[in-house]
Amino acid sequence: MNKKIALLVYPEFSLQEVANLMYLFRWHFDTYTDIIYPDIIPVKSEEGINVLPDKRCNDFCADEYDWLILPGCSDFRSAIRNTKIKQFLHSLKDNKTFVIGAICAGPLFLAQSGLLKGKKYTDSLYVEMRELFNFIEEENFVPASVVEDSNIVTAVGSAFNEFAVQIARKVGYNCSDKILSGYLENVDDNYFFPHLSKTDLQEFKMEFKEWL
Repeated sequence: MNKKIALLVYPEFSLQEVANLMYLFRWHFDTYTDIIYPDIIPVKSEEGINVLPDKRCNDFCADEYDWLILPGCSDFRSAIRNTKIKQFLHSLKDNKTFVIGAICAGPLFLAQSGLLKGKKYTDSLYVEMRELFNFIEEENFVPASVVEDSNIVTAVGSAFNEFAVQIARKVGYNCSDKILSGYLENVDDNYFFPHLSKTDLQEFKMEFKEWL
C-alpha cells in the first residue's frame, strides 16, 4: 500500500460525504489524504469550508496513491465546465487497476470523462439528468446504495459509510460493516468518561508538561 489516497475537489464539493471515509483511512489504516485540483488555489466546499489543494491535476501520478475519491457536488455548473478536471479524469481512462470511487453527483464527472462507459453505476442525480445528459449511459444505472464494477465504485450520497467500507475492502483492507457508526446507541455513563492508558498518560504528561 502507498498509504495515501487522493481527493479530487471542485467548487461546491461535499466535504460531509467523504469526511468519514478520510477518517476511516487515517485512523484505522494510517492513510493520509492529498487534495487534488487543477490549480493550487482555495476551493470552497458546499459547507462553506475552504481547502487548499496539495497537488495540481497535471502533477498527479496514480502510482503514488491507493485510489482516487470524487465527492458529491451540490452545484456542478462550474465543475462540469472545467476542462482541466475532465482532461485529468480522462487521462485515467485506460488504467484498469487504479481504484476510483465516486459518490452522489461524483459519478457525473466520471461519465463525462468516459470512465463509466459500459460500466454499472449508481448516483444521486435526478432521473431527468440521467435521461438528458448525452454522456450518461442511463441503461447501466443500478438502483442500489453502492455499486462496484471493475475498478470503479459508486454510491448514493446517503451511503457515505457503506461507500467507505466498500472502498476499504476494494483496496485490500479487512473492514467490518459497522466500522463507522452514525448514532449513539445503548451507551452507559462510562462512555462519557474515557481514560488514557498508562503509556498514553505518560506521553501526554511529557508532551504538555509546560501546561500541567
